[in-house]
Amino acid sequence: MPAIDAETQFVVVAGLDRLPDGAFLRVMIDAHGLVIARNGATIYAFQGTCPHEQADLAQGRIEDGRLICPRHLASYSLVDGEVSRGWKVSALKLYPVRIQGNEIAVDAAAVRRHPPGGGRKLWDLTRK
Repeated sequence: MPAIDAETQFVVVAGLDRLPDGAFLRVMIDAHGLVIARNGATIYAFQGTCPHEQADLAQGRIEDGRLICPRHLASYSLVDGEVSRGWKVSALKLYPVRIQGNEIAVDAAAVRRHPPGGGRKLWDLTRK
Protein backbone atom coordinates (compact mmCIF):
# COMPACT_ATOMS: atom_id res chain seq x y z
CA MET A 1 0.00 0.00 0.00
CA PRO A 2 1.46 3.42 -0.95
CA ALA A 3 2.36 5.91 1.79
CA ILE A 4 -0.26 8.58 2.42
CA ASP A 5 0.81 12.18 2.89
CA ALA A 6 -0.49 13.43 6.26
CA GLU A 7 -2.11 16.42 4.59
CA THR A 8 -3.69 14.64 1.63
CA GLN A 9 -5.62 11.43 1.18
CA PHE A 10 -6.72 10.82 -2.36
CA VAL A 11 -9.54 8.31 -2.64
CA VAL A 12 -10.93 6.86 -5.85
CA VAL A 13 -14.48 8.08 -6.52
CA ALA A 14 -15.10 6.84 -10.08
CA GLY A 15 -13.59 5.29 -13.15
CA LEU A 16 -12.50 7.73 -15.84
CA ASP A 17 -14.80 5.94 -18.29
CA ARG A 18 -17.84 7.03 -16.20
CA LEU A 19 -17.12 10.72 -16.88
CA PRO A 20 -17.09 11.57 -20.59
CA ASP A 21 -16.34 15.12 -21.71
CA GLY A 22 -19.09 17.52 -20.61
CA ALA A 23 -20.48 15.12 -18.01
CA PHE A 24 -21.20 15.65 -14.30
CA LEU A 25 -21.30 12.86 -11.71
CA ARG A 26 -22.45 12.90 -8.09
CA VAL A 27 -20.06 11.21 -5.64
CA MET A 28 -19.82 10.83 -1.86
CA ILE A 29 -16.82 11.17 0.43
CA ASP A 30 -17.43 10.62 4.15
CA ALA A 31 -21.17 11.33 3.68
CA HIS A 32 -20.41 14.64 1.92
CA GLY A 33 -22.07 15.07 -1.45
CA LEU A 34 -19.71 16.29 -4.17
CA VAL A 35 -19.86 16.64 -7.92
CA ILE A 36 -17.08 15.81 -10.33
CA ALA A 37 -17.21 17.29 -13.80
CA ARG A 38 -15.14 16.94 -16.95
CA ASN A 39 -14.41 19.75 -19.35
CA GLY A 40 -12.02 18.52 -22.04
CA ALA A 41 -8.95 17.05 -20.36
CA THR A 42 -9.67 18.79 -17.04
CA ILE A 43 -11.63 17.20 -14.21
CA TYR A 44 -13.02 19.27 -11.35
CA ALA A 45 -14.41 18.32 -7.93
CA PHE A 46 -16.66 20.69 -6.01
CA GLN A 47 -19.44 20.83 -3.45
CA GLY A 48 -22.64 19.18 -4.62
CA THR A 49 -25.07 22.00 -3.93
CA CYS A 50 -25.03 25.71 -4.72
CA PRO A 51 -24.00 27.97 -1.82
CA HIS A 52 -26.95 30.24 -2.66
CA GLU A 53 -30.10 28.10 -2.86
CA GLN A 54 -28.71 24.56 -2.59
CA ALA A 55 -29.48 23.73 -6.21
CA ASP A 56 -28.06 20.42 -7.44
CA LEU A 57 -24.85 21.45 -9.21
CA ALA A 58 -24.74 18.16 -11.13
CA GLN A 59 -27.49 19.80 -13.22
CA GLY A 60 -25.26 22.80 -14.04
CA ARG A 61 -22.99 23.40 -16.99
CA ILE A 62 -19.45 24.66 -17.57
CA GLU A 63 -18.75 27.66 -19.81
CA ASP A 64 -15.41 29.42 -20.16
CA GLY A 65 -13.96 27.86 -17.01
CA ARG A 66 -17.00 28.72 -14.89
CA LEU A 67 -19.69 26.51 -13.38
CA ILE A 68 -23.18 27.86 -14.10
CA CYS A 69 -25.79 27.19 -11.41
CA PRO A 70 -28.90 25.56 -12.93
CA ARG A 71 -31.30 27.49 -10.69
CA HIS A 72 -30.22 31.12 -10.55
CA LEU A 73 -27.56 31.26 -13.31
CA ALA A 74 -24.82 32.77 -11.17
CA SER A 75 -21.43 31.37 -12.10
CA TYR A 76 -18.49 30.17 -10.05
CA SER A 77 -14.84 30.17 -11.09
CA LEU A 78 -13.45 26.65 -11.31
CA VAL A 79 -10.02 28.07 -10.42
CA ASP A 80 -10.80 29.71 -7.07
CA GLY A 81 -14.57 29.23 -6.50
CA GLU A 82 -15.41 32.93 -6.59
CA VAL A 83 -18.99 33.80 -7.54
CA SER A 84 -19.85 36.10 -10.44
CA ARG A 85 -20.29 39.80 -9.72
CA GLY A 86 -23.56 40.91 -8.22
CA TRP A 87 -24.10 37.87 -6.02
CA LYS A 88 -23.52 37.98 -2.27
CA VAL A 89 -22.99 34.30 -1.55
CA SER A 90 -20.11 32.16 -0.36
CA ALA A 91 -17.51 30.93 -2.80
CA LEU A 92 -17.86 27.44 -4.24
CA LYS A 93 -15.71 24.88 -2.43
CA LEU A 94 -13.32 23.14 -4.80
CA TYR A 95 -11.30 20.00 -4.08
CA PRO A 96 -8.05 18.63 -5.53
CA VAL A 97 -8.42 15.87 -8.12
CA ARG A 98 -5.92 13.35 -9.49
CA ILE A 99 -6.12 10.85 -12.29
CA GLN A 100 -4.61 7.55 -11.12
CA GLY A 101 -4.42 5.23 -14.10
CA ASN A 102 -8.02 5.00 -15.30
CA GLU A 103 -9.54 6.25 -12.04
CA ILE A 104 -10.53 9.64 -10.66
CA ALA A 105 -9.41 10.37 -7.09
CA VAL A 106 -10.41 13.30 -4.87
CA ASP A 107 -8.54 14.53 -1.79
CA ALA A 108 -10.73 13.30 1.09
CA ALA A 109 -8.55 15.13 3.64
CA ALA A 110 -9.39 18.44 1.92
CA VAL A 111 -13.09 17.55 2.02
CA ARG A 112 -12.83 16.86 5.75
CA ARG A 113 -10.93 20.11 6.39
CA HIS A 114 -13.37 22.19 4.32
CA PRO A 115 -16.65 20.26 4.16
CA PRO A 116 -19.13 21.28 1.52
CA GLY A 117 -21.65 23.88 2.58
CA GLY A 118 -25.17 24.34 1.40
CA GLY A 119 -26.42 20.93 2.43
CA ARG A 120 -30.10 20.61 3.10
CA LYS A 121 -30.88 20.49 6.81
CA LEU A 122 -33.31 18.07 8.36
CA TRP A 123 -35.03 19.53 11.37
CA ASP A 124 -35.98 17.35 14.30
CA LEU A 125 -38.95 19.14 15.84
CA THR A 126 -39.49 16.41 18.40
CA ARG A 127 -36.43 17.44 20.42
CA LYS A 128 -36.26 20.41 22.73
